[in-house]
Amino acid sequence: MFIRINQTHPYRGQFMSATLVSTRKALASGIALALGCAVAASTQAAVIIPTKGGFSGYVNVGAGALSVKSNMLASIVNGKVEVGDKQVNNLSDDPNNSNGGAIPALNFELSYTFADSRTQVFVGNLLENYVQFDMSTLAGVRQDIGSAGLIGASLQTTSVDTQVWSDPYLTNAKRDDTDRTSKGYRVFWQQFMSSGLEVRYTATEIDIDKERSGESLALSTAQRHLLDRNGDVDRFDMLYEFSSQDERHMVTPGLAYIDRGLDGNAMANDGGNVSLNYIYKYDDNWRYVVNAAYGKFDYKEANPIYAFKDSVDEYGVSGTVFYTEPFGWKDWSFNATAGWYEEDHDIDFYDTQVGVVVFGMLRKF
Repeated sequence: MFIRINQTHPYRGQFMSATLVSTRKALASGIALALGCAVAASTQAAVIIPTKGGFSGYVNVGAGALSVKSNMLASIVNGKVEVGDKQVNNLSDDPNNSNGGAIPALNFELSYTFADSRTQVFVGNLLENYVQFDMSTLAGVRQDIGSAGLIGASLQTTSVDTQVWSDPYLTNAKRDDTDRTSKGYRVFWQQFMSSGLEVRYTATEIDIDKERSGESLALSTAQRHLLDRNGDVDRFDMLYEFSSQDERHMVTPGLAYIDRGLDGNAMANDGGNVSLNYIYKYDDNWRYVVNAAYGKFDYKEANPIYAFKDSVDEYGVSGTVFYTEPFGWKDWSFNATAGWYEEDHDIDFYDTQVGVVVFGMLRKF
């Protein structure tokens, strides 16, 4: 469910990245999945533009099961999978019930390469976003600049709606859900100066259709504004890929700084995330991907409901196994992913737990 893919690869991210990416502010006050499912479809994590022109890409299709504990998230997949309780009885407890069910899994990339100029245009979606409940479609361009590496940029927009609670703080009554959408862009530089370094910047604008946080409480207009979940998210990433001589082992540690500049200062936060992606090629058929991540974020102002500032520790881990050419099918890979993610807030109401298992078939072309 969390997949982190290095923009064109199907294996490096099949983790729940098959990879951890924080979804906290993406959903609302702190709910977010910091997992990424990396789909890594080859032993190489970095993007390589083909030498021949024409179309290329991959598609991964499958299904799985999701279990979520959250007081902030209502449903995913356009309301088809409910992951939150319609009613809560108090604002002091962490979520009591696990919700979820069967989920579809689909991610793909379709690319076209102009061989003479070493330029590639692409469209697709990332499993890493899927795991964050941020179903986004990206379209962009990559440019090979020789020994200096590969640069690129992409636009992204929500392709499948996610629902959050319009006023998550309403108690002893059924809460109404509302759409959460996002749009933004990413710029990146990979294989920086022929090294394993990748740097990237992602800017995202979050929009909650009917943001009514705190309307049911005895709060002033200014206090309700502190709970506003709309706003902008800026993320800066640095990753470095290390590979063994025989290319059977690949390790990519990562550092990220994330500034969630939401309109409500009690929801706004910033902090850092560390991650590790490990790919092991056992033989020509079996590959294994393990991802782990930890993040810590501090909120900018005191929450008007609880009268103190929140902070959160985020933990996530996932593992994926790939088996290539099952039943002798050329260019196909079977994959299975299991992942777990947890947010531990100082304010228990915002605590989140997510577990996921996904099975899929991936085809490169």
